[in-house]
Amino acid sequence: MSAKAWAISAGLGAAAGMVAVLMMPRNNPTRRLAAKAANKVEDVAWKVSDSLTDKFSDL
Repeated sequence: MSAKAWAISAGLGAAAGMVAVLMMPRNNPTRRLAAKAANKVEDVAWKVSDSLTDKFSDL
């Protein structure tokens, strides 16, 4: 299996898994854990974005 095919398969699998988690009730522990993880990823993405903006604005 090529790397491209593997990446597409992994992406589709992750998307299907996320849909399954989103279909769970809000008080489900798995859904709460997924929400916490998503919030942390979002925070890190914002920090990286801010850091890159600061570094490239000085150029």
